[in-house]
Amino acid sequence: MRTKLATINLQVADPQRSRRFYEDVLGMVEDARRSHPPSFVYLRSDGCDLTLATPPESSGAQPSRTIELGFLVDDIEAMKSHLSARGIRDHREESMGWGRALELRDEDGYRIVIYSFERAGGVDRR
Repeated sequence: MRTKLATINLQVADPQRSRRFYEDVLGMVEDARRSHPPSFVYLRSDGCDLTLATPPESSGAQPSRTIELGFLVDDIEAMKSHLSARGIRDHREESMGWGRALELRDEDGYRIVIYSFERAGGVDRR
């Protein structure tokens, strides 16, 4: 039996605010058939879909400091320009043996890592 990671659910304080972040900054697209506004949003991407929901308790979302969402891009420089154009300057850049990465936090404090695999001769699109 084969399995495929299909969705990740994040509990967030304001699903609509978070939806705008993931659409505008990371290019995800809402699936209106699966969303149930205002408290549940279903976002699609090429790799794994993401759902955003209000927490069941009224105390609000408490983002995990151990969750990391990784987004693969072809061009880190273009992504840096994209972030800057959206007013996102609070990110950290790293260069590693396998490639380059940008680390930032979403509207609720979840860790976002945007990375590109680089090899001699070009980008590895894995």
